[in-house]
Amino acid sequence: MKELNKQGDNMGGLIKIWAVPNTDFSVSGTTVNFSSTDNIYEIYCSPDSMQFTEVKEITNAGIHYKTALSGFAPKDSVELQEALEYIEPRKWVVIFIDGNGRYKLAGTGAQPLQLAANLISGKNTADRAGCEIPFSGRTLSRAVFIDNPF
Repeated sequence: MKELNKQGDNMGGLIKIWAVPNTDFSVSGTTVNFSSTDNIYEIYCSPDSMQFTEVKEITNAGIHYKTALSGFAPKDSVELQEALEYIEPRKWVVIFIDGNGRYKLAGTGAQPLQLAANLISGKNTADRAGCEIPFSGRTLSRAVFIDNPF
């Protein structure tokens, strides 16, 4: 018999995300290796703004997963604009750490994620201003748990 036990605290949310070019990494078991770290982006997002979803879809072509990972990067800047110009047209896998301290890798080399950022200024001075950072894509497998890659 297999039993799923409650494992103590179960914190929601994400702590940090990294965008990794889909050609610059390999996975062996739970270990991720990078051929280069030059184009890995550690993306700061406001606390409690990050979310990961993975929705299973069954189609005539088989099972796939609608994978989405998003957050909110506060404040528009020249550096953010330059980074978006580089990131948006390319393909990525995303590494993230969740509220329980577990790392996961979303996307694969063959089924990467892409970014479609949205800049927001808000209507009032009290509104948040910055950039919604949504990575999404369809994958044939779920995100995998990995060891600390950094």
